[in-house]
Amino acid sequence: MYNKIYEEIENIKIQGFNEKVYKNIKKLGIKSLHDLLYYFPRGYDNRTNMKKIGDIRGEEYLVVKGVILTVTSQSTKNKLKIVKARITDGTGIIDVIWFQMPYLKKSLKIGEEYIFIGNIKNGYVFQMINPEFKLVKNQQSYTGEILPIYSTNKDISQNTLRNILKIVLENYKDRIYENIPKDISDKYKILDRKIALQEIHFPSDEKILEDAKRRFAIEELLILEMGILQKRFLVDFQGRNKYQIEGKKEIVKKYVESLNFQLTKAQKKVITEIYKNLNEGRIINYLIQGDVGSGKTVVAILLLLYIIENGYQGVLMAPTEILATQHYLSTEEIFRKLGIDIQLLTGSIKGKKREKILENIKNGNIKLILGTHALIQEDVEFKNLGLIVIDEQHRFGVAQRKALRDKGILSNLIVMSATPIPRSLALSIYGDLDVGIIDELPPGRKPIKTKWINTEIDKEKMYSFIRKKLQEGRQAYFVAPLIDESEKLSAKSTLELKEEVETYLKEFKVGILHGRMSNIEKDVTMKEFKNKKLDILISTLVIEVGVNVPNASIIVISDSERFGLSTLHQLRGRVGRGEHQSYCFLISKTENATSEARLKILEETLDGFKIAEEDLKLRKAGEIFGTKQSGISDLKFIDIVHDVKTIKLVKDIVTEYLKENNGKIKNPILEKDIEEKFKDSLTS
Repeated sequence: MYNKIYEEIENIKIQGFNEKVYKNIKKLGIKSLHDLLYYFPRGYDNRTNMKKIGDIRGEEYLVVKGVILTVTSQSTKNKLKIVKARITDGTGIIDVIWFQMPYLKKSLKIGEEYIFIGNIKNGYVFQMINPEFKLVKNQQSYTGEILPIYSTNKDISQNTLRNILKIVLENYKDRIYENIPKDISDKYKILDRKIALQEIHFPSDEKILEDAKRRFAIEELLILEMGILQKRFLVDFQGRNKYQIEGKKEIVKKYVESLNFQLTKAQKKVITEIYKNLNEGRIINYLIQGDVGSGKTVVAILLLLYIIENGYQGVLMAPTEILATQHYLSTEEIFRKLGIDIQLLTGSIKGKKREKILENIKNGNIKLILGTHALIQEDVEFKNLGLIVIDEQHRFGVAQRKALRDKGILSNLIVMSATPIPRSLALSIYGDLDVGIIDELPPGRKPIKTKWINTEIDKEKMYSFIRKKLQEGRQAYFVAPLIDESEKLSAKSTLELKEEVETYLKEFKVGILHGRMSNIEKDVTMKEFKNKKLDILISTLVIEVGVNVPNASIIVISDSERFGLSTLHQLRGRVGRGEHQSYCFLISKTENATSEARLKILEETLDGFKIAEEDLKLRKAGEIFGTKQSGISDLKFIDIVHDVKTIKLVKDIVTEYLKENNGKIKNPILEKDIEEKFKDSLTS
């Protein structure tokens, strides 16, 4: 019975509507009764602003009641037909005018009282242009109304959709059950679901409309957070998968001593918090956020060393072979010195070499495994996987994260993101994760200077400046949005950019890097650049994350309007990693307002969290994270940038509810709604 709200729309009997109407409804994405009830208006036509004519002071949208004094019609030189009625309510006079509706002259009766709804314009007397009108004697004490405005198409009109919803809300109320637990509704004074659905579609007044919007804001977050958090509580609060850590730290201490820098306070805070959870035997679910260059990888390695020293295997998973290989090359030597077996596993490793690695992972000889999505393939088996670290979390889908985690004995998970996410967004996307923020850069780092280049004169100056820096021994990245020249897009390719760079900087050695190169070719090129055999590296987005060449102090991003803010910030983070002052040049001749706003923001700030918030204002969250991964792009009533308090409130409500109920959802309606929301997203 509870599931009837999810019945297919064809089975819902709506008087007067045939198969064609149902077909047109489905074109709007409405497949079930639930879809129809939750097909909320995109706006409202508020007709509650009724005024006496004598009270009108300026241009506004309102409702007036008046008796028609005169009706005239005329045609202009351009053959535009005009009908004009002069009306009064005893307090004043206005003219009501319709264009290209000559038939109205016969419909409008002098001496009759009408209701007129429309926009007032200034004139010799106030005018109302093309208003709707109703005969007063046909209306039951009309006091105004708030009409819903829906997203429709050419096959289904506003009035048709309104009529359908009126019939459904009247005849199918018995299928609407409350999905918010009563104690929560009572405590937070949440409007009843049936009432809220009626009022969201056909509001009685503005106050109750706001109450309905609040109710559905809480409901949609409650379903999202309950679905995300339930699994965690089933593990965490029922005491499953508890374990013991001996607390050995000798290898960890040796690694810290080998570093040529001091850990920052922010790094130490995150490490200490995770150590505490591990020592208490808690399953950890952690998001480590940090701006580019803040030292997230060092934190991850310290935690992996800790889990390995205490008897388990560890995994560090990266989104690309370049990044996975770089992690391997930068850690192999020190790990060997510490007596820990380490191995790289990527899709390009095949045959007997792969078989041997898989055997050593299975028997536990290899303690730390670095790799790409190759780590989640079925033939990869671990002896005692204790901690999984996923680098660049936003590059992996939910299903991939889950597949790797399912291979673990403990399922301890740390995800890292160098794309800073505003705290409110982190709370909603990663509701099952504790959030640790490394908001402090290592000492001695110089702020990167950023300049938007939008004229040929500025470009000439830029190349002269780069030549000087290269002569001083520095290196430079040049980034293009395309690999090959395109007839459709007016953007530079890597080959075109290489040609331009070699024209301006012909005395320097130039290399090229892009996604179509083999892994061996990529590795060779990166090693040449790192070892200073190349002065300039021309690349596509393959260098967006992970590439670390401290001597590279300049990055030039061509056609930078083609990249999002967060991507541009990531690319900028490839420089500023050494002792030298670094520079970022954004080349763009864009006249698009949004693109200009992005470029100005980058010129003004280096704060990744501020940049992420601005990016969210300029784009939808779903554009950044993807609908199925985030579960947030379909939130209708929550602004994830501004509604931090509501997001936090709902997360606290869900946490409290699950604690009290040992991780179980006792409301079958809510349980069904969660099942339906998450059935296609694998977020469980």
